[in-house]
Amino acid sequence: MANLNRIILIGRLTADPETRETVEGLPVAKFRLAVTRPTSGADATDFIDIVAWRRLAEICGQYLKKGKLVLVEGRIQNRSYENQSGQKVWVTEVVASAMTMLDKGVGSREKGLGEQAHTEVKDEAVPEEEELVEDADLASDLPF
Repeated sequence: MANLNRIILIGRLTADPETRETVEGLPVAKFRLAVTRPTSGADATDFIDIVAWRRLAEICGQYLKKGKLVLVEGRIQNRSYENQSGQKVWVTEVVASAMTMLDKGVGSREKGLGEQAHTEVKDEAVPEEEELVEDADLASDLPF
Protein backbone atom coordinates (compact mmCIF):
# COMPACT_ATOMS: atom_id res chain seq x y z
CA MET A 1 0.00 0.00 0.00
CA ALA A 2 1.30 3.49 -0.87
CA ASN A 3 1.89 6.18 1.71
CA LEU A 4 0.65 9.75 1.46
CA ASN A 5 1.63 12.82 3.47
CA ARG A 6 -0.15 15.85 2.04
CA ILE A 7 -1.96 18.70 3.74
CA ILE A 8 -3.94 21.66 2.43
CA LEU A 9 -4.73 24.48 4.85
CA ILE A 10 -6.57 27.79 4.57
CA GLY A 11 -5.96 30.27 7.34
CA ARG A 12 -4.73 33.71 8.36
CA LEU A 13 -1.17 34.59 9.33
CA THR A 14 -0.81 35.36 13.03
CA ALA A 15 2.29 37.54 12.40
CA ASP A 16 4.55 38.59 9.54
CA PRO A 17 6.78 35.74 8.33
CA GLU A 18 10.27 35.44 9.83
CA THR A 19 12.72 35.16 6.96
CA ARG A 20 16.43 34.41 6.93
CA GLU A 21 19.08 32.64 4.94
CA THR A 22 21.12 29.64 5.94
CA VAL A 23 24.92 29.87 5.94
CA GLU A 24 24.84 28.43 2.41
CA GLY A 25 22.43 31.19 1.31
CA LEU A 26 19.27 29.05 1.21
CA PRO A 27 16.21 31.23 1.92
CA VAL A 28 13.80 30.01 4.62
CA ALA A 29 10.59 31.60 5.94
CA LYS A 30 8.59 30.58 8.99
CA PHE A 31 5.09 31.69 9.90
CA ARG A 32 2.04 30.49 11.80
CA LEU A 33 -1.47 30.06 10.39
CA ALA A 34 -4.63 30.37 12.44
CA VAL A 35 -7.01 27.79 10.99
CA THR A 36 -10.61 27.73 12.23
CA ARG A 37 -12.48 24.43 12.50
CA PRO A 38 -16.13 24.02 13.34
CA THR A 39 -17.09 22.23 16.53
CA SER A 40 -20.43 21.37 18.10
CA GLY A 41 -20.28 24.61 20.12
CA ALA A 42 -18.25 27.65 19.17
CA ASP A 43 -15.60 27.36 16.47
CA ALA A 44 -12.10 26.36 17.58
CA THR A 45 -8.83 27.66 16.15
CA ASP A 46 -5.67 25.67 15.55
CA PHE A 47 -2.32 27.46 15.23
CA ILE A 48 -0.12 25.64 12.75
CA ASP A 49 3.58 26.32 12.13
CA ILE A 50 4.60 26.57 8.47
CA VAL A 51 8.12 26.56 7.00
CA ALA A 52 8.85 27.48 3.37
CA TRP A 53 12.16 27.11 1.54
CA ARG A 54 13.90 28.58 -1.50
CA ARG A 55 11.87 30.75 -3.91
CA LEU A 56 8.62 30.18 -2.01
CA ALA A 57 10.32 31.49 1.16
CA GLU A 58 11.35 34.66 -0.68
CA ILE A 59 7.80 35.21 -1.97
CA CYS A 60 6.27 34.58 1.47
CA GLY A 61 8.68 37.02 3.10
CA GLN A 62 8.01 39.70 0.53
CA TYR A 63 4.22 39.52 0.16
CA LEU A 64 2.68 37.87 3.22
CA LYS A 65 1.69 40.00 6.20
CA LYS A 66 -0.12 39.43 9.48
CA GLY A 67 -3.83 38.76 8.90
CA LYS A 68 -3.49 37.76 5.22
CA LEU A 69 -5.66 34.81 4.16
CA VAL A 70 -3.63 32.11 2.38
CA LEU A 71 -3.90 28.56 1.15
CA VAL A 72 -0.82 26.45 1.90
CA GLU A 73 -0.10 23.01 0.47
CA GLY A 74 2.64 20.81 1.83
CA ARG A 75 3.49 17.89 4.07
CA ILE A 76 3.41 17.40 7.83
CA GLN A 77 6.75 16.80 9.46
CA ASN A 78 7.75 15.80 12.97
CA ARG A 79 11.33 16.37 14.03
CA SER A 80 13.33 16.72 17.21
CA TYR A 81 16.34 18.63 18.36
CA GLU A 82 18.25 19.18 21.58
CA ASN A 83 17.76 22.65 23.10
CA GLN A 84 20.42 24.67 24.91
CA SER A 85 19.48 22.96 28.19
CA GLY A 86 20.17 19.56 26.65
CA GLN A 87 16.49 18.55 26.60
CA LYS A 88 14.96 16.86 23.56
CA VAL A 89 12.24 19.02 21.98
CA TRP A 90 9.74 17.73 19.40
CA VAL A 91 8.36 19.99 16.67
CA THR A 92 5.43 19.39 14.32
CA GLU A 93 5.20 21.69 11.32
CA VAL A 94 4.03 21.88 7.73
CA VAL A 95 6.75 22.09 5.09
CA ALA A 96 5.11 24.17 2.37
CA SER A 97 5.38 23.20 -1.27
CA ALA A 98 2.90 25.81 -2.58
CA MET A 99 1.10 28.94 -1.39
CA THR A 100 -1.76 30.97 -2.84
CA MET A 101 -2.98 34.33 -1.49
CA LEU A 102 -6.78 34.36 -1.12
CA ASP A 103 -7.74 37.80 0.24
CA LYS A 104 -10.50 39.64 -1.59
CA GLY A 105 -9.57 42.96 -3.08
CA VAL A 106 -6.03 41.86 -3.81
CA GLY A 107 -4.57 43.70 -6.79
CA SER A 108 -4.02 41.83 -10.03
CA ARG A 109 -0.25 41.97 -9.49
CA GLU A 110 -0.52 40.05 -6.21
CA LYS A 111 -3.13 37.62 -7.58
CA GLY A 112 -0.71 36.70 -10.34
CA LEU A 113 2.06 36.30 -7.79
CA GLY A 114 -0.04 33.87 -5.74
CA GLU A 115 -0.51 31.71 -8.81
CA GLN A 116 3.17 32.08 -9.70
CA ALA A 117 4.28 31.01 -6.23
CA HIS A 118 2.09 27.93 -6.52
CA THR A 119 3.59 26.98 -9.87
CA GLU A 120 7.26 27.84 -9.26
CA VAL A 121 7.62 25.79 -6.13
CA LYS A 122 6.22 22.60 -7.65
CA ASP A 123 9.43 22.29 -9.68
CA GLU A 124 11.80 22.70 -6.72
CA ALA A 125 12.62 20.02 -4.22
CA VAL A 126 11.63 20.76 -0.63
CA PRO A 127 14.28 19.70 1.91
CA GLU A 128 13.68 16.34 3.49
CA GLU A 129 13.14 15.87 7.22
CA GLU A 130 16.78 15.02 7.89
CA GLU A 131 17.87 18.29 6.31
CA LEU A 132 15.78 20.52 8.57
CA VAL A 133 17.12 21.74 11.88
CA GLU A 134 15.98 24.07 14.66
CA ASP A 135 16.61 27.83 14.28
CA ALA A 136 19.54 27.81 16.69
CA ASP A 137 21.29 25.24 14.50
CA LEU A 138 20.70 26.97 11.15
CA ALA A 139 24.11 28.58 11.12
CA SER A 140 26.11 25.40 11.51
CA ASP A 141 24.29 22.13 10.85
CA LEU A 142 22.47 22.33 7.52
CA PRO A 143 23.84 19.67 5.18
CA PHE A 144 23.00 21.54 1.95
